[in-house]
Amino acid sequence: MAQVDSCNEQLLTIRDHIKHLRKWIQQQQPILNSLDTDEFLLRFLRVTDFRLENAKEWLIQFWKYRTENPQWFKDRDLLQDSLMCQIAELAYCLQLPKATKDKHLIFVMRMGQYDPTIYTIDDVTRYAFAVTDILNSQPAAQLYGFIILLDFTNIRLQHITQFTPDRMRRYIDCWEKMYPVHLRQIHFYNYPAVLNPFLYLFRLLYNGKLNNRIYCHSRSSDDSMKKSLHVYVDPSLLPNEYGGQLDSIESDMNKTFIKWTQEHNDYLIQLEQYNVDLNHVSQLLINVKKEHDI
Repeated sequence: MAQVDSCNEQLLTIRDHIKHLRKWIQQQQPILNSLDTDEFLLRFLRVTDFRLENAKEWLIQFWKYRTENPQWFKDRDLLQDSLMCQIAELAYCLQLPKATKDKHLIFVMRMGQYDPTIYTIDDVTRYAFAVTDILNSQPAAQLYGFIILLDFTNIRLQHITQFTPDRMRRYIDCWEKMYPVHLRQIHFYNYPAVLNPFLYLFRLLYNGKLNNRIYCHSRSSDDSMKKSLHVYVDPSLLPNEYGGQLDSIESDMNKTFIKWTQEHNDYLIQLEQYNVDLNHVSQLLINVKKEHDI
């Protein structure tokens, strides 16, 4: 009986937190215009261990970075936008079908998979963030987090030159500060030495905790590179491109992933309705601090 009472009390606390957060959002209008469904609000509470001040700050940042970067967060219809459909077929990025023994999900981005004479870095980033929005709606993503595999196979100078310092800063800010999810590991795979300045800037801009979770698997030999990755990610979870036991990414794996993301297309369209007033966002963050310092 005591265990049942404890569970009921915990559920009541979760409901109370969601109710408080929803009421607070309504009070911030029209400066903050946010989605406020239970499922959406719960992800900000989970990643902050139900600390309301931190959840509010993360929610504000979520809309701040989206509003600042419309080139990545508008026009992302996965069913009707021909550009998004083309990039999906390239298997530029996807979540692998199996999680680790610690229930971490695995997300692969193949940085050199697109033709830079046809698509821009903003095009593929728009698709990547659309996919990431859908992935982060999963309870497993919110509870256990992600392992990110950045694959630099086929990377060319035309790809690299599109990453200007300003674009890189915005890109990293969005990944790190916007999404309410824990990044457990980041792997740079088939990483060429010419990208050392890129990695230096990446480490500089990312927070210190995550720096300790970045692993490089550089171009020495194909076999040693795969073995290096297998130290951290079991081959049973990986496609055969990475010496794994699963089928190729470009097999039914990507087709299944495309179908799954398209089933969540309405959610992407819904997100485009919301934003924050950038002229008042700083004051909004200050108010949250003051509110919880009382």
